[in-house]
Amino acid sequence: MKVLVLGSNDWSNYSEVTRQFTLVLEDMKYNEDNSLTVVHAGNKGAENMTTEYLGKIEKFMRQKGFSIKEKVSRKPMNKVANDYDMIVEGGDLALVFSTKDDKRISYCLKVLQEFNVPTKVIND
Repeated sequence: MKVLVLGSNDWSNYSEVTRQFTLVLEDMKYNEDNSLTVVHAGNKGAENMTTEYLGKIEKFMRQKGFSIKEKVSRKPMNKVANDYDMIVEGGDLALVFSTKDDKRISYCLKVLQEFNVPTKVIND
């Protein structure tokens, strides 16, 4: 399963990030595919929290037969192109951690819809 993570830079709810990944991993128990690839841009907020959480669970999940990979997609100086390219590559699910009036997230939601990427928006 490939999960895209997009988050507002001022996202601060670590518990919600871990809860959403717990739900993803729970759903994976019922699929034949035991590999999880998480793609994000490495921005502050939810994306950095994702890296922290994956680091904490990686060894345990490998012992349970899961493969976890993280891909940080960074293009310095051009966040819009970076987000667009990441979305165009596709994913099975996009987790979008949004705070009020975030222009980047609004743009990403339009692109996700355009490319028919299943999306779950988590508002703070």
